[in-house]
Amino acid sequence: MKTSILIANMVLVACMSGCGGSGGSSTPTVAVIPTVDSITADKAMYSQLSTITVAGSNLEQGVSAAATGACSSLTELNGGTAAKRMYSCTPATVGSINVTVSSASQAVLKTAAIQVPNPQVTMVTTKGTIVVELNPSKAPISVNNFLVYAHEGFYSSTLFHRVVPGFVVQGGNISAIDGKPKATHNPIVLEPPSVTGLTNAVGTIAMARTKDLNTATSQFFFNTVDNGNKLDAPAGGGYAVFGVVTTGMDIVKLIEATPISDLTPLSSYVAVTSMVQNK
Repeated sequence: MKTSILIANMVLVACMSGCGGSGGSSTPTVAVIPTVDSITADKAMYSQLSTITVAGSNLEQGVSAAATGACSSLTELNGGTAAKRMYSCTPATVGSINVTVSSASQAVLKTAAIQVPNPQVTMVTTKGTIVVELNPSKAPISVNNFLVYAHEGFYSSTLFHRVVPGFVVQGGNISAIDGKPKATHNPIVLEPPSVTGLTNAVGTIAMARTKDLNTATSQFFFNTVDNGNKLDAPAGGGYAVFGVVTTGMDIVKLIEATPISDLTPLSSYVAVTSMVQNK
């Protein structure tokens, strides 16, 4: 019995000085667990490439991110560190987008809601600046169409070529350079007020079209008075409202007060000098 205890103690002492089979010492591997402190988006914008930042520690240990809703194609950007990882995606919805960061073993480390506001467009004209808030929740076809032209810079150097006092001011296609129509994309499907619930009230922006329903391309108009009774009906028709002026209605009224006709020189018309999405 004493011999057995002695042998056991000798083995214990030997292992304390080094066991490992081939004469080398071994250190137990301690798992490094990543942690996530925050998930933020500095300026998430509808239809625009946005950056999401994940901050924490040990993030080099195989973390991954995913998003629910219309921002599912998250792509990790180069240059990530153990303390920060960055991802990009293009939100196709407004409101909350939930972003979840998980470990390599698929354990959820943190989930956070990223807020995407209604898009805003700043329209600079030769009379002043107009800010328009768009409504993709109710009129996604019209909003997406309008933003395509805005992002392309299509509206720069275009005229407000139709001004009807007490009714509308219309623009979005005629070049301020040569007075000719610009080439457009294919027309879009009408989103009638009877479906969207958006009425042609004073200060709203709507898509212009021909007498045929599904013919809107780039042209838009501002309602300078309440035109709901005229432009919302008939059911299934009408003119698609997709946003509202939040700043610069006084500029819209200045444009409305500008007399134009086919005989007026182009330099006398009000022109859009730039249009960018700022929110």
